[in-house]
Amino acid sequence: MYTSEINPEEGGVQRVTKVLSDYFQSKNINVFYLSLKKSEHSKKINNHYFLPNTSLNSAENSLFLKNLVFGKEIDFIINQAALGGYMASFCYEAKSYRDVKIISVIHNSLLGNVENLTTSNKKIFNKLPLAAFALILNTRFFKSLLLKFYIIKYKNKYINLYNLSDKVVLLSNSYFKEFILFVNNATKDKVISIHNPCTVNKPIEADITSKKNELLYVGRINNSQKRVDLLLQVWQKIQGTFPDWKLNIVGDGEELEELEGLSKRLKLKRITFLGHKNPVSYYQTAKILCMTSSFEGFPLVLAEAHNFNVVPVLFNSFPSATDIISDGENGFLIKPFDIDAYVVKLSKLMANYNQLSTSLYKEFQVSATKFSLEKIGEKWLDLFDELTNTK
Repeated sequence: MYTSEINPEEGGVQRVTKVLSDYFQSKNINVFYLSLKKSEHSKKINNHYFLPNTSLNSAENSLFLKNLVFGKEIDFIINQAALGGYMASFCYEAKSYRDVKIISVIHNSLLGNVENLTTSNKKIFNKLPLAAFALILNTRFFKSLLLKFYIIKYKNKYINLYNLSDKVVLLSNSYFKEFILFVNNATKDKVISIHNPCTVNKPIEADITSKKNELLYVGRINNSQKRVDLLLQVWQKIQGTFPDWKLNIVGDGEELEELEGLSKRLKLKRITFLGHKNPVSYYQTAKILCMTSSFEGFPLVLAEAHNFNVVPVLFNSFPSATDIISDGENGFLIKPFDIDAYVVKLSKLMANYNQLSTSLYKEFQVSATKFSLEKIGEKWLDLFDELTNTK
C-alpha cells in the first residue's frame, strides 16, 4: 500500500516495491498493489488497484479495502508510506475484516529533514533576511530546540503507527535510535531493519578496463534532499584540473531546468544532463559515483555502484551511509557539506584512480552480494514466516 501509483520510474520506494513484489511472485506469493492516487504518467501494472476517494479515511475507501481484503484473501498488508505515521489507521481497519498482519516500512530517516533543515532548504534560507536566521538555526541550542518541537509534533503519530503495526521495518539498525525518540517503549523485537535491495543488476560482468574518465550522478534532480547544486559547485572547482574527465547527470525532477541554468551561470564544461534514463550503460563506463544528499533513507545507488565497480564518494550525512560504505575500503565518506573536503578527496581519487581503485574493487563484490535481491528477499520471506507462525 502506498500513497501514489507504484511506477518504478518515479522513485526509489516505487522501484523497491516493484522489485520485491516480482521476487515474491517468483516464490508463488500473490501480490496486489493499492494506491491512493494515480501518477501523472500512469502505467498499467497487473493487480494494481486505486482507492476510489482521494480522502484516505472516507467511507468509500473503507468499503473498497474491505472488499479487496476479503476478495483476494489478503494475509499481509505492507504499508510503504509509514514515514510520518501515514496510513497506519487506515491499514489497521483491515484487521476488522480478516486476520491480516500489518507491516509498516519507514523509507527514510525520521530526523534527516529537520537535522539538516538549513541545508535541505538552502534556496529559501539564501534569501534575506532568512540568511541571518539560518545562522541562528545552525547553532547547537536552536537545533536542539527545533528537534524537540519536531519530536513533540510527530510523537503521537509514531506511537499510533507502532501500536497498530505487527512489525515496523526500518531500512537500517542505525535508525532505531531515532525511532525510540518518538516511541520510548519500542523494542527491537517489533522494530526490525531490512535493507533495500540492489534493484539494478549488470547484464554481463563489468569489464574494469572499459571504464572511462566519467563522474556519475544517478537520482532525482532537486536542491533540497539530493543537493545536486552542491555537486555542480564541486565540478566547478575541479573541471579545470581534469580536462579529460566529464560529469554525467542521470535523472529527472522538478528542478532540472533550474540546475541546467545554474550550470550555465557557473560556466561548467563537459557536463551532460541526460534526464530520465536506464542507468546501466552509464554505470558500466563510469569510474566514480558522486552523491551530495543532505539526507537519505537507504540509497539504492550505492549498492548499484558497487555492482558495476563504480567508486562512491558521498557526504556522511545520514545514518545508513556507514551501513554501505566503509570509508577508504569501498568508497569515501566526506564531512557533511564540506565542499572543499569533497573536492580534495575526489581530486585525489581522480588523479590516482588506477592505484586507489584496485584495493576498493575487492570489497565491491562483498557489498553487491550483501544487498542482492536474493539476500534481502530471503529476509522478507523469513518475516512472513515469523508473522504467520504467530497467528
